[in-house]
Amino acid sequence: MSTRIIRHGLFFFGIAALLVGCLEPPDFSNVPSISAPVVSSYPAFDDFSQIPKDSVVITVKFEDGDGDLGEVPDARNDTIKYAEWGNYELKVYQLVNGRFEYVDLPVLNKLFFPRLKPDDKASPLEGKLDFSQSFLRSRNAKLTPVKFAIRIRDRSMNVSNVVETDTISIPLSF
Repeated sequence: MSTRIIRHGLFFFGIAALLVGCLEPPDFSNVPSISAPVVSSYPAFDDFSQIPKDSVVITVKFEDGDGDLGEVPDARNDTIKYAEWGNYELKVYQLVNGRFEYVDLPVLNKLFFPRLKPDDKASPLEGKLDFSQSFLRSRNAKLTPVKFAIRIRDRSMNVSNVVETDTISIPLSF
């Protein structure tokens, strides 16, 4: 009886190994692609001042054919490579008289996310990328309907498509 169980186990193990060996890696473009933006907001307090704030978390799905997403801290200071923006661009648009208008928030000018693969082996990469930003509820801040536009770029400077979130309200100071 135990020989029969071992034989069946080896048979199923062999079939499983064969199936895993036949899986093809995904065929993604080397230009990153993002989709399915989800934005959520929750109340919190600033750690130092204890001023109330809204923490906003934006999640996007990503795909990249060679997996060269993210940057190490030392390379983030490259002012030639990252002259205008980092590897994560987040633009804010506020609703004014039924139309969305760009709001320049200097804190969002150069954003980075860390390397997503510790090795530099070129291979497809997919997953979800979360970005968190806080907006203080100061005395002169007003809850304002906004939407966010997001794009990313890889270390080869390939820029992804732009995706927009749904509208949410956050405190903005004017």
